[in-house]
Amino acid sequence: MKTSKNILQNIFSKPYSIFTGLSQDADEFPKTHLIYLFNFIALLFVVPLGLKAFFMQTYDIAYPLFTVAAAILFNYYFLKMKKNEEAAAHLLAIVFFILMLYLIYTGGINHTGPLWISSFPIIVFYLLDIKQGFIYTVIFIILSSIILFFPLDFLVIPDYSHDFSLRIILSFILITFLSSMYEYSNTKAFNNMQKLKEELEYSSSRDYLTSLYNRRGYERNIKNIKNVHGVILMCDIDHFKKINDNYGHDAGDFILQKVARKIKSILREDDIAVRWGGEEFFIFLPHTSCESACIVAEKIRITIEELILNYEGQNIVVTLSIGLEEVSPETTLEDAINNADNAMYQAKQAGRNTIASFCTS
Repeated sequence: MKTSKNILQNIFSKPYSIFTGLSQDADEFPKTHLIYLFNFIALLFVVPLGLKAFFMQTYDIAYPLFTVAAAILFNYYFLKMKKNEEAAAHLLAIVFFILMLYLIYTGGINHTGPLWISSFPIIVFYLLDIKQGFIYTVIFIILSSIILFFPLDFLVIPDYSHDFSLRIILSFILITFLSSMYEYSNTKAFNNMQKLKEELEYSSSRDYLTSLYNRRGYERNIKNIKNVHGVILMCDIDHFKKINDNYGHDAGDFILQKVARKIKSILREDDIAVRWGGEEFFIFLPHTSCESACIVAEKIRITIEELILNYEGQNIVVTLSIGLEEVSPETTLEDAINNADNAMYQAKQAGRNTIASFCTS
């Protein structure tokens, strides 16, 4: 059985969905969704007020409101056709800018027009960023002050008192200040949340010891491996268990950090390096031939072999065994990993500190 909340939600959401072509919980294009929402709500206010003014025969109010309604509809179709969110947001802000100035100039119905201008700062700060919203509101304050306080009577139709005009401007400035502070704090909180999210995503996808990708990071990059031709290198530190046994696990961690850092320094920006597990590293070289990959693998092998690793006064010699296989339409990612892994074990059986390849090109 539907509750009253569900009924009200359906009454609002159905015409909104028809008008925008989006559901209320659409989140694919949040800025577009927001502008559509403002257009929709603005029409809900402007059209009834325009009709009321028309039937009251206050045509100087009715026709401008109908013009605003037409501008809002134009903005809707402009956004629909051009997909230009920034331009649509500015157009909507300008429409409200002109409407609010006009309400001050004419006084609206029973001189209540200026009461509506308090919504303007909220609208512009919500639609635009803080800097742009501040520019709009400052210009609005200047122009509305000229209309309200200019000594020539023909610039304003209603006979506003000085105290009323002053209160209108001061209240507008107060709302502008509060709106800007709210938007600033909201933007700052959002940016902090985005930064925290990025940091969490980074830390969750990186191996804490080597700063290379971990298995989760590999999974996030898997589409860049499956859909791209390239070569996989499986690298394993030779006799790593002996290093741990002879020098301790701290030494092992030290070796892993130094080897990972050296491997990363050799690779290109688009190459993907993963700590596959223990002392094993997975490397993907996108858009690379087997011949070029062998050159890179040999450079890695020689660099690690020549690396001087001094741990607590003791020099530790480290070497790598490396296996290669390419990812191609003929060789799936899973098969390529297995083949590269088997090639790596072949390199170990061949005496370690060497390279074995399944590559055929």
